[in-house]
Amino acid sequence: VTWPMIFILTAQLLYINACMKGEECIPTTWDIFYEKWGWMLIYWNLAGVPFVYAFQANYILVNSLRTQNPTEGISMTLIMVLFVILVLAYYIWDSSQAQKNRFRMQQRGTYVPRSAFPQVPWNTLKNPKYLKTECGSTLLIDGWWKYCRKPHYTADICMATCWALSCHQWPGVLPYFYPAFFFGMIVHRYTRDVARCKAKYSKDWKTYCDRVPYAFIPGII
Repeated sequence: VTWPMIFILTAQLLYINACMKGEECIPTTWDIFYEKWGWMLIYWNLAGVPFVYAFQANYILVNSLRTQNPTEGISMTLIMVLFVILVLAYYIWDSSQAQKNRFRMQQRGTYVPRSAFPQVPWNTLKNPKYLKTECGSTLLIDGWWKYCRKPHYTADICMATCWALSCHQWPGVLPYFYPAFFFGMIVHRYTRDVARCKAKYSKDWKTYCDRVPYAFIPGII
C-alpha cells in the first residue's frame, strides 16, 4: 500500500464518514431541499457517484499493478502538503456546515447534540450573530460565515483537487475530471442560489452581501 493510496483512502473515508455522522443535516441540503428526488439525482447517485468518487483510488491501484513499480515517481513532499491541505479543508468543510445546520436547528428548536465521531472544534456556535430578514428567515453572519458566504464550497473544491493530485505518479487528465466537474457544478449552483436569494430576500440580500462581501475566499472573491 503506497502513500498516495493511503492518502486517497483517508480522504474518502473522511468524506463518507461525514455524510454518515451528519445524516440529520442531509434533508436540508440543496440536493434534497431544492433539486428534489428526480431523474438527475437518481441518475447521478447510481451512475456517477460510484465511478467518479472512487476513480482516484482505482486509478492508483490499476496503474500500480500495470507498472509493477507502485512507488516510482511518488513525491513525498507533495503527499505531505496534500495531507495538510486535506486536514485543513476538511475541518473548514465539516465545521462550517455543522455551524450552519445547527444554527438552523437552534432557530427551529429542533437541535439535539450528537456525539458521532469526529466532532470537530467550533462546530456549534453559542449565541451566533445573524441577520433577520423581512420574510422571516435568518441569515447567519458568524463563525466561518462571517468571512465568506460559501466556505464549505471552497473547502470542498480544495479536497476534490487534492484527490486528483494524489494520482501525480501517472500524468493524465482523467483524475482531474472530478474536480473539474465539481468546480463547474459548484459555480452553477452558486449562481442559482444567488438568484434564488435575491428573489426571496430582496433588499435584505444586499444588506447581507454588504456584511459578508466575499463569496468563496475572504479578501479575494
